Amino acid sequence: MKVLVTGHRGFIGRYVFADWRKTHGYNVHGIDHPEDVGDFKGGDYDLVIHLAAWADIRESLQKPDEYYNNNVVKAKPLFDWCRDTNIRLLYASSSAVDADYWNNPYAMSKWINEQMAPPNSAGMRFTTVYGPDSRDNMMYGMLKDKTAPYVTNHRRDWIHVKDVCRAIRYLASSTICGPVPVGYGESIPVRKLAEAFGQSDLPIKDYTPGEAEDNVADISIMLSTGWFPTINILDTVEADD
Repeated sequence: MKVLVTGHRGFIGRYVFADWRKTHGYNVHGIDHPEDVGDFKGGDYDLVIHLAAWADIRESLQKPDEYYNNNVVKAKPLFDWCRDTNIRLLYASSSAVDADYWNNPYAMSKWINEQMAPPNSAGMRFTTVYGPDSRDNMMYGMLKDKTAPYVTNHRRDWIHVKDVCRAIRYLASSTICGPVPVGYGESIPVRKLAEAFGQSDLPIKDYTPGEAEDNVADISIMLSTGWFPTINILDTVEADD
């Protein structure tokens, strides 16, 4: 099987690329940025895993046009090619679509992806993906590095990037199409995670525009494939200690 992974140098993409190539020995090709995806002309692929996108709700509020261009316009050639060839496409959507997706440009761009997706595709509505190399501006990484300036009253469904890799493999071998929630299936208060990291005295930021109060996923579709999450975020904090 020849697999294309877009965004293969990003946080999730690095793990997925290594999982398919190094762990399971597939023939895997990677392209990195939305700009490269926008120039996509096709190829000899059996599966496409599309992860290249801009992904920051707060930034999208400041740069709505850029998010539409990078996440929608530049994804269209890839989506069209998968439609024309009936090659299976697994693409990163977001749990933000489950909420009031019109509240922020990032969620809106993912909702549009779901509307333009070809028939033989699954839109993976990731919840809050975390891991050792997550982005510096993500809450898990900031708490881990003790750089978080505040916490919120939100609850988040934290799913480890290694469980995401497993979910993608299970979806790839299935015939499931359409939006698919991918998460741990349980939400944990951000403040509880901060306490686990020994940072219970951080100030609380009440107003965070564009962000949902909770992003817990109904993982029944994923469970039907035989997949299940294996890593609880609170256990990773204990392991770091």
